[in-house]
Order: sequence, then C-alpha cells, then structure tokens
Amino acid sequence: MKYYFLIAADTLGSDYIYLDIDEIPMGVKRAAKQSAFQFVERDLHELLLDDRSGQRLPDFICDLHSNVPIISDKLKRVFDDFDIRYLFYQRIKLVRKKDGLSERYWLAIPPRIDCLQMEESCIDSLWNKATKITIDSKKTGNYDIFKISGVSNQEIIITEQLKNAIEKAKADSGLFFVDDPNLT
Repeated sequence: MKYYFLIAADTLGSDYIYLDIDEIPMGVKRAAKQSAFQFVERDLHELLLDDRSGQRLPDFICDLHSNVPIISDKLKRVFDDFDIRYLFYQRIKLVRKKDGLSERYWLAIPPRIDCLQMEESCIDSLWNKATKITIDSKKTGNYDIFKISGVSNQEIIITEQLKNAIEKAKADSGLFFVDDPNLT
C-alpha cells in the first residue's frame, strides 16, 4: 500500500518569499489551477516577486492565492533523479525589481489524475471539494507527485518514497510535508 503526503510551502514569517499576484500571467494561473499546461505563455521567462517578500530563497514556493508551484534547481535535480517526467517544467527567473534579485527556478506543474476512490472519499457538493481523500493507488500508476482531478482541491500530493528522496537530498527548504489524517 502506498502512503501519501500533502506538500505545502512555508508561508509563515517575514522572510517568506512570494510572487507578485498581480503580475502572474493568466495562462500560468490557469495552468496551475487546472493542470492545463497548454495555456502557459510561450514567452514566459520570468515571474516577479512581490517587493514586500522576504530574502530567503527556498526550494519550494507555492502561495495559497495563486497555487503556482515553483521549485529550485536542487529540488528539480531530485525530481530528475526520481525520473519524474510527467510534470510540466519551464525554466524561469524569479525577479524582484526593488533590489535586482534574479534567481533561476522552475515552474513545475503537476498533472491532475483521476484517482479518487469515490466510495471512501467525502466530497462537499457545494464546493466540489474533497474533505476526505482516499486515493486508489492502482490509478496513480508510477506518478509520485500529482493533483486530484474531478474536484476543486488544489493540494499537491506526493508519495512517501518521493518525500524520503527530497528529505535525503535536503531539498526541503520552504516545504512542509503534511501527514493529513483525511488523506489515505
């Protein structure tokens, strides 16, 4: 039986770095929300950081407002070593105009897959949100990182094996692994 975790970005504290929400292109927002990679702008080379954001450059950035997942080169190497080829990757620069910061990162959008075990899960019909998530591991195949299709949830889910690889490589700066009792 596979064991799963939610991953979330560390958004607490004054040193948290975050994107300028008003400057995120619509295609990137749509791609992140729907795993609709075809809408990412072809000429996307940089994403702007909010001038009020902190200084620490973590391995994982994904704020609650835009849900645009951004990963460092270090975390990308872990994904490459783990042979994760089904994410949509695009090299970008994170730029903050106020101090000239410019760092290479990756837009890394996971696919949505139909893997909910409906009879074991609980879905809030008003919001189409799964409040109890039971994953059918037969439907996840070899995917170690994904979002769930058919519901409005934006959480990124990873396997225990990928979690362990990220921790071993110490590529977990800015990243929380949530052992959610509502995720089985």
